[in-house]
Amino acid sequence: RLRGEVLLEVESVINRNQETGGNSSDKTSQPSALPELNEDELEEKFVKGSGAGGQKVNKTSNRVILVHTPTGLRVECQDTRSLQQNRKIARKRLRLKLDAFINGDTSRAGQKATKAVTKKAKNKARSKRRRRQKNQSDDE
Repeated sequence: RLRGEVLLEVESVINRNQETGGNSSDKTSQPSALPELNEDELEEKFVKGSGAGGQKVNKTSNRVILVHTPTGLRVECQDTRSLQQNRKIARKRLRLKLDAFINGDTSRAGQKATKAVTKKAKNKARSKRRRRQKNQSDDE
């Protein structure tokens, strides 16, 4: 039942993008709003940490594992020693991951990647143009 609701939400987002043109290369396009997390759809586990940090990390259950049950997306976080901060960071990461899952190229991560590719291509073309001009001036 929940998967059906998520699929309906995905379809509505796709329809919205098609109605507005869905042009992510437009310079005025704003990053999509991150989806809200429903606490009923989350499975949260606290596991003992591992890695660097010694006793403070290894003996306490400060690693957070969040699973979004309708989509099956999973996020783990053990960035800090604080359980509360790790919970907050894990939720933010899950929202970003869910955004990418639902919106694809129009998600925040998708727009950022598209922008980076465009910038790299533009810089490469500029460099090639400068090299060509320099070679022409050296030949003359």
